Amino acid sequence: MSWQDDAIGFGIDVVKKIFEGKKDDKDLISVGLAVGYFYNFIAVCYDTIQHEGTITLLDKPDDKEYDAEMVEMRIILPTQLNVNVFNRCEAALNKTQKGSILLKKQKRPYGFNYTRREDKAGIAIADLARPLMAVKRFYEDILGYKTHDPTDMKWAKAQLSEVNAFKETLKRLQMRGYGVWPNNRFHFDDIE
Repeated sequence: MSWQDDAIGFGIDVVKKIFEGKKDDKDLISVGLAVGYFYNFIAVCYDTIQHEGTITLLDKPDDKEYDAEMVEMRIILPTQLNVNVFNRCEAALNKTQKGSILLKKQKRPYGFNYTRREDKAGIAIADLARPLMAVKRFYEDILGYKTHDPTDMKWAKAQLSEVNAFKETLKRLQMRGYGVWPNNRFHFDDIE
């Protein structure tokens, strides 16, 4: 048997384990979701802004260019994985404006939400970490957890672990030096 067959078998075994309800409490799916979110959004924004040194919002012709040092990243995160908190997260995102910048490497516009900083000298890119919201559906639909029951301690423990693992994964990926927003320019907006 080749290493490819071994790798495919291992992947299938993990999926079977999850779908058969044999997931271990230490198997947190939010880590993988956070890695994908980081490399597909946070690092893309950072690389574009740092590479160019300035950004100009494409759909706001009256906007001036913003120096890279004046651009922040704000990630909206639910502190609990339930519909009421998700709705408050959506409301927070809806208070932002929509804009886009040109990704020169990819030769295409890239849309995001933003707010003007209080000092008006820069902007804060804002995003709702929707991949984390998928965790509730996974536990509910795949693992059969009672995610609508606030007294279910198994779900309470799982969601807290998943939310914290998602956030910690984003922090640690930045520590590795790729897509590193300086701490004073990267923030979490935790919504309760």
